[in-house]
Amino acid sequence: MLATCTALAAGCTGSGGEKDQRGSAPLARIATNPLDNAVAVGLHTPVKVVASGGMLTRVRVTDHYGRALTGALNPARTTWTATGALVPTEVYSVQAQAVNSDGKSSQTSRTFSTTEPTKTLGTDVMPREGAEVGVAMPIAVRFSTAVRDRAAVEKRLQVKASRPVVGAWHWISPSEIHYRPKAYWPAHTKVTLSADLDKVNAGADVWGTANLTRNFEIGNSVVTKVDLVDHHARAYVDGKLERTIAVTGGKPGWETRQGIKVIIDKQTDYVFTNEMINVPESYSLLSQYAIRVTVSGEFLHTAEWSTGSQGNSNVSHGCVGMNLEDSDWLFHHTRIGDPVEVHNPAGPRMELTNGYGDWNLSWSQWRAGSALG
Repeated sequence: MLATCTALAAGCTGSGGEKDQRGSAPLARIATNPLDNAVAVGLHTPVKVVASGGMLTRVRVTDHYGRALTGALNPARTTWTATGALVPTEVYSVQAQAVNSDGKSSQTSRTFSTTEPTKTLGTDVMPREGAEVGVAMPIAVRFSTAVRDRAAVEKRLQVKASRPVVGAWHWISPSEIHYRPKAYWPAHTKVTLSADLDKVNAGADVWGTANLTRNFEIGNSVVTKVDLVDHHARAYVDGKLERTIAVTGGKPGWETRQGIKVIIDKQTDYVFTNEMINVPESYSLLSQYAIRVTVSGEFLHTAEWSTGSQGNSNVSHGCVGMNLEDSDWLFHHTRIGDPVEVHNPAGPRMELTNGYGDWNLSWSQWRAGSALG
């Protein structure tokens, strides 16, 4: 372990201390901690520059980008102590200058490098690179561990859009943050996320180790409005009503959630069974087209077994069912990230974390979830 270096400590590297031939005062001696060329320096090692036989006039400690490590001198100007934190896998340069009692200057130049982090911050982002998504798709950044210093991490996340939007970040949980605009994305917007997380301290000695960029595009606007009071869904493409679909929703005790949902997955030939939702009656039903909108298992899907109820009553276990022709059309006109707005006063509210429930918060509520105020 590296010990704090003092001007007289044995083994400290420094400069100065020699007398000139006329017997004037010796040059000030400069010592540093860590020592010159030290490697694998711990991130909590105190960084100090100490002058003996004089006063420090200049101290600058910088990383390989030239960014300075903050620090302060003691009142006697004999010791400079870093107040900023070291970052992992970094090479630091120390430049220091001191004067003796005769005003003569001495200087030193040192380097040291820091250790690798013991805990790292893994990152996963949706949408994927190059994806085309719907107008309600949030940017979701998921971390491998809880983020203690949320402000430090959030500052490193930047979103640029080809069309003007007002947007904000919101911490969904200690390990997940989402970005969405105030209103749905404009259609055909190109979006870039820059996550400059290399060497960011997420708190509790968890460090980011890489930067990433994600580019994706918003497709055309497809908004599906499901009304389970009149038992119809209406699909609007670029603001125009394109199709009205007779549907059935959740029956009493299995009411479909009320609120704005976002398509999170699409599958063909999906089999629904009673085991999926833990109900006693046994069934296995094949749905040719299934559009998932919640993690818990709500879909918009083909339900040929309930066509007699579609358009007039709610008989499902929470999904929105429709006939084969309409489900075929809806499946092929929607994409991941499209919104599904459900009007069902009898149903429970859509949860924030049951898929993408982001749009069920008001704008003021959403902004309140940012660590940056």
